[in-house]
Amino acid sequence: MLLPVCFAGVSQTYNQWLDLAGVHIEGNRFDSAAVALQRAMALDPSNENNPVLLLNLGILQRQSGLYDDAFISLTASMANNPLAEAALYNRASLLCDMERFDEAMDDYNTLIRNYPESVEAYYRRGLLFLEKNDRAAAEADFKASEAIDRENVYTKLSRALLCKLDDDWEGAERIYTELIQSSSSTAVDPGFYMGRAECYVNTEQLFKASADLRVVEKSQRENPYFHILRGRVRLGQFDKVAARADFRTALELGYDAGIVADWLKKTE
Repeated sequence: MLLPVCFAGVSQTYNQWLDLAGVHIEGNRFDSAAVALQRAMALDPSNENNPVLLLNLGILQRQSGLYDDAFISLTASMANNPLAEAALYNRASLLCDMERFDEAMDDYNTLIRNYPESVEAYYRRGLLFLEKNDRAAAEADFKASEAIDRENVYTKLSRALLCKLDDDWEGAERIYTELIQSSSSTAVDPGFYMGRAECYVNTEQLFKASADLRVVEKSQRENPYFHILRGRVRLGQFDKVAARADFRTALELGYDAGIVADWLKKTE
């Protein structure tokens, strides 16, 4: 999500580049928008708004898959940035994309130290602890978010995750359903549907799982786990050919080869 900037005392040319960047963003031309932001900053390198522009540039570069460039931009954006918390969140998330988990952990540690009421930071750090197979530390973070705000979305996601770890798929499904029903119809996080579909798959409610996956199909086509879930649904519906195609797509998108191999065997 790109962040707004309030401009004060800037030149018209600087503003023109920013206006052009906005036009490109609205048209989903992120590469062109990034170039426009770079041109603006080159015209006025000392402008007080540049840290926020660097933050936006980093977000655009990440969306374009330019992870190394995004890391440089987000790191540079942190000096004198009025949106320092947003910069840290974006860099930590980027580092997870880059599988630089120890560095991401450092950023979440900083967020929790500087913003101790940040429920999302506890949730994200908890996920990293699970990646390290440290469930005790993850649960401690999830309990911390519970103590801060029981009704926060990330607290509920923490609760759902613990349910899944305990194979309480029905409990997790109830949480995802609550999150979906409490969201605006136009702003439901596709992750909620993905999470609920996973619960339905594991409780053999394949028709419901298929319905949830259809809702998010367009946005999740590049998500390998979407294809794992859909492949499992199709396998359960005895469509081995379609299931095999989904599992192969998951492999092409980078899903764990060993896990995919196990599912492919089931389609033989």
